[in-house]
Amino acid sequence: MVCLVGGWWPYKDIDTIDAALTRLKEPLHLIVTGHPLDEQVLQRWRDLPGLRLHAVPGPVTDSVLRLVFAAADATLVSRRPGVAKESGLVMDAARLGVPLIVSDHDPALTARLHGQPWVLPFPAGDPDALADVLHSVVCQPP
Repeated sequence: MVCLVGGWWPYKDIDTIDAALTRLKEPLHLIVTGHPLDEQVLQRWRDLPGLRLHAVPGPVTDSVLRLVFAAADATLVSRRPGVAKESGLVMDAARLGVPLIVSDHDPALTARLHGQPWVLPFPAGDPDALADVLHSVVCQPP
């Protein structure tokens, strides 16, 4: 199970996630929470045969967020290439001990995370690489 936390803001790369989910080779459970979310994208994901979507829309309390992280094998952070914005989600994953699937959108962040056993990086904007990482999480959770 993978979680996708936080609102879908322009710097987040939902397009890459969307494309990667259509390439899944194994069934995947995805928990999505936050605000704003795009209901059309969520419906498209609900219709994918290999994806089981669990949506918790809206801002959530810290206790609900902890439950989402606890239920997940990994959390997914995907940003558009070149976005160098601090990610509270990366910090939450580190603080709560949740393995992290993260795009290499920010060279400084990528350098800090390099070699960490709980981090699964993928090239920003590359849905095939993200699908491969998701496949590895399904087959062998980190």
